[in-house]
Amino acid sequence: MDLELRPGTTDDHAEILRVDGVAFGDHFTEQDAEDALGAQPPQFTVATVADQIVGVTGHYDFTMTVPGGGALQVPGVTWVSVSPVHRRRGVLRALMDRQVRDFAALGVPAAILTASEGGIYGRFGYGPASSVRKTVLDRRVTRLVQSGQKTSGEVQVLNAEQARSVLPELHRRWREQVPGALNRTEAWWDHLFLDREQHRGGMSAKFYLTHPEGYVSYRVKEQWNDGIAALQCRIVDYVISSTDAHAALWQVLLGMDLFESIESHQIPVDDPLPFLVNDFRQVRTTAVNDGVWVRPIDAAATLAARTYPVEVEAVIEVVDPLLGDRRLVLAGGPDGASCRPTDRPAQASFSLAGLGSAYLGGHRLSTLARAGVLRCDDPRLLSRLELAFSTDRAPFYGTAF
Repeated sequence: MDLELRPGTTDDHAEILRVDGVAFGDHFTEQDAEDALGAQPPQFTVATVADQIVGVTGHYDFTMTVPGGGALQVPGVTWVSVSPVHRRRGVLRALMDRQVRDFAALGVPAAILTASEGGIYGRFGYGPASSVRKTVLDRRVTRLVQSGQKTSGEVQVLNAEQARSVLPELHRRWREQVPGALNRTEAWWDHLFLDREQHRGGMSAKFYLTHPEGYVSYRVKEQWNDGIAALQCRIVDYVISSTDAHAALWQVLLGMDLFESIESHQIPVDDPLPFLVNDFRQVRTTAVNDGVWVRPIDAAATLAARTYPVEVEAVIEVVDPLLGDRRLVLAGGPDGASCRPTDRPAQASFSLAGLGSAYLGGHRLSTLARAGVLRCDDPRLLSRLELAFSTDRAPFYGTAF
């Protein structure tokens, strides 16, 4: 098989849609194509055989918040697909390696992605760095224990046009607080507000509840059981920046008498809601999956971009089979960090995926050490590194791409 790789162009979009549609079981309409590739298309790399596109990968440019409130400019890898009749032939490996080398040539510190399957991307150096859970709550028997505070007075119900002018600033303030959170461009917001009926999963158009320090958008599925209301509410976007906003928005949600249940994939694993309601068990986690994956490319720049809650200094080896292993001395604390090459002996060794999993504070280093993706022979240093890589909030990316 004579495989060639090249940058994708706008002339390739129809073929890219065909390959991606077959891979994911989708038929793209002209409207779908315009929505996906019109105002803000990703930057593509395509694999061809005899001038026919057989594989594709792309990326969007994001700003990702890192622990301590700083930010990294990172590509968000997306649209990864290979024609079913060209799989198991090295097409994906060629695309992913080419993409990483291109990122390295551009000086990109790290790349991120979200995975349709959990077993694909670890071999390319990506590590799961955050978690996403599905939360289901029985609204009929759940109430806030402090509901008497009447905090819901600051909540407003907005239509889509009103929400479009308010939500971006609320989201910006929220994402600056949350490690792993991603920015949204104006074009991205425009796309979210298209809210096409065929993408609603049989539910309503979005409703918007806003507070000066946060918002919730949700859909409703109408359901009646022999005349008894049993509507289902699905939270689509969950952006809450303060304790007051959290209580106020949930007071409104839990007061929707026709709702039987409220479910979401957007409530972070460390959300305080279970401790604020009358019955801890009613906030049920029914599934936990990987969220954003991180692949360090310039490990020194990536490590130096975040802060660390305790002072730490250690020589870290980062094993990178594609771009070459690095030995770095990391010196960091609450006020900043530096990371530079060194010839000193390594005190800890990370696989690429292990460092990616550790970076945002979503996984304990002792867990990674037991899994073998991190090696540190000094238990005291491992404990110190674990404290240094910890965060006061669980990482959450918040924007599907």
